[in-house]
Amino acid sequence: MIYAPDTTVDKQLLSHSRELVREAMALLRRSDHLVNAMRLRDELEQERRNPPRRVSRKSGAEH
Repeated sequence: MIYAPDTTVDKQLLSHSRELVREAMALLRRSDHLVNAMRLRDELEQERRNPPRRVSRKSGAEH
């Protein structure tokens, strides 16, 4: 099949694509607080699963 440019359809498609991108970016901006909360939740869960390791100090080794 040979592509025959149709400027009217191309303009409509480009306009629709731009609108979809604008809506997607707006959704991303509005969901930032959700993403931050999920990231914090995941970090807390990871800390709960893997408690911090205790550092053993040898007497006088660091001075």
